[in-house]
Amino acid sequence: MNQLFESYIDERFVYKFTQGPDVVRSRKDALRDGLNCVSLAHLVLREMFDYQLPSDLFCTEMFYDREHFADVDSTASARPGDLIWLGTDMPAVGIDDFVPEYNGKELVNWSQFPVNHVAIATGKSADDDPLLLHSTHITGTNVIWPLGAFKAHKGHERVYGITRLKLSFNVPLLSET
Repeated sequence: MNQLFESYIDERFVYKFTQGPDVVRSRKDALRDGLNCVSLAHLVLREMFDYQLPSDLFCTEMFYDREHFADVDSTASARPGDLIWLGTDMPAVGIDDFVPEYNGKELVNWSQFPVNHVAIATGKSADDDPLLLHSTHITGTNVIWPLGAFKAHKGHERVYGITRLKLSFNVPLLSET
């Protein structure tokens, strides 16, 4: 496993829902104050590709963002650093029917958004099941799970998409460097 992904497996990284990318801008911030899954994605992508995403890209905004990200067609095509978007299997509002509502910059109907979690592809697998790094309330810290393990947890049962940072298309795979 790449050392970058392993370096985030440390129980000092405490999961905190409120610690989004607007307040967690570094490892130091994350170790001191905690982080959520989106903050972890921001930190890992910055370390992998030396690129700082805008701090206002929270879960919904990051999922829809095509300025910085492109869609990947399947988990079989996923590369290290790709984002795997997970959510509820039985949403009250379908992904195609969700209309974000904002009060200023604050998304007020986030609880209706079917996608509520992001994990990062490590490029490794166990028994042909991709291994993903994520920060979760389930364990209270960062962990690496096989994709199939998410189905056992409410709100993480379904893959809604896979995205790749656009600038990473020309970056060699970690195994090629």
